[in-house]
Amino acid sequence: MNERWRDAVRTVQGVQSKYKRLVKAMAADIESGALASGARLPPQREVAADLAISVQTVTNAYKELERQGLIRCEVGRGSFVSARVTETMSNYMLDTAERSVVDFSIARIVHTPEHDAMWRKVCATLSTIEDQPWIRAFRPIAGFEHHRQAGVAWLASLNMPASVETLLVTNGAAHGIFLALASIVGPGDTVLCESLTDHGVIGSANVLGFTLKGLEIDEHGIRPEHFEEVCDSERVSALVCTPTLNNPTVALMTDSRRRAIARIAERYGVYVIEDDVYGALPAKAQTPIASLIPELAFYCTSMTKSVLSGLRTGFMTVPRRLALRAESVLRVSSWMATSPIAEVTARWIMDGTAERLVQIQRERLAARQRVVREVLSDYVLGSHPNALSAWLRVPDEWEAERIVRELRNRNIAVTSPDPFLVRGAVRPNAVRLCVGAEVGENTFRTAVQTIREVFEQFPHVHDFN
Repeated sequence: MNERWRDAVRTVQGVQSKYKRLVKAMAADIESGALASGARLPPQREVAADLAISVQTVTNAYKELERQGLIRCEVGRGSFVSARVTETMSNYMLDTAERSVVDFSIARIVHTPEHDAMWRKVCATLSTIEDQPWIRAFRPIAGFEHHRQAGVAWLASLNMPASVETLLVTNGAAHGIFLALASIVGPGDTVLCESLTDHGVIGSANVLGFTLKGLEIDEHGIRPEHFEEVCDSERVSALVCTPTLNNPTVALMTDSRRRAIARIAERYGVYVIEDDVYGALPAKAQTPIASLIPELAFYCTSMTKSVLSGLRTGFMTVPRRLALRAESVLRVSSWMATSPIAEVTARWIMDGTAERLVQIQRERLAARQRVVREVLSDYVLGSHPNALSAWLRVPDEWEAERIVRELRNRNIAVTSPDPFLVRGAVRPNAVRLCVGAEVGENTFRTAVQTIREVFEQFPHVHDFN
């Protein structure tokens, strides 16, 4: 055991707190690098026994270090040193007040030490390779053939047949969706989507000038009857949809409904742009709509929401007759996708690392989703064991924006429905809670419990915020 920790608690005098002295000693080791980023701390009982202090004292110290963002405590796995930030750098890189915020507002995976280890491993491997064409070349526009072959293999695991000739490597799924839209729609065209959709689609409408209309949704996503009704009454160019774990409602479209959507699109000649960025997360692969109507559909996915947040490699399949056009739009918008990142992606797909990280993600998300369902069961409108978020009903006494502000006052950030709301759609009184917040499991549970406590209170008579 670290001798500095023993000295810290051994020299406590008078009213001094042992746990605070222990916190100071451990924090000094973290900031100096004596405890490396990602290092696993000894179990609390072991520390208590070695230092001859109570387990509660050590527990309090670990909790304080976690609150400060210096360590993360993970139920069933242990406690680990977070990325080190020196006192000098913290003045520039991190705001102390912001570091205490539990950020449930960003849809991201649960980052683990395994992610760091896998990244270091692949970087070490690449550093030994002399010939690295992916750091020099800027062609082919569609991506290196072996990158596209890896993409074909990845899509096969998602039940999406593909070929190298009709697959493009993109800088993430959002990039792919934009490319698809730019390939087939223009100013004034009508594009349909869920009435609550990813804010990137709304932004694309503003940039490309098309009219975006929301379709009625329920717990299974788009209602096919409304889709057909709109197609029958006006000219529709495309449908953009997220059948698997819609953002923000977490709706998972049934197989029969996917087939109904495909039949309607085929009947009216409507292109389907399918966002399947969450497709790898459910343990059972779904049936992509695009697999049912490949000559009318674009299929977009990426690694960012299932494998590694910074791995911004996406794969997009395109209708064969639009392959050249889509490739031209790719060249105009970004030339080719970032090939060094695509090289890492391809290696991880082919050696099984990507699937291993997805499995870790399923387990971690399932554990956090269980906490959400256990603590907030009365308020859950939409959830899935492997989803990155949950959709919560706001109590009648509150309005979504007020609950967001009240939680922010308590250092908890969630998202109102406004960023996802298509113009003209009914605004639900709900908020999105993303479970990938970069905090330990104890902090996660405490924050979720705080949300329930706030939900069960009546708001202030006067709102001065």
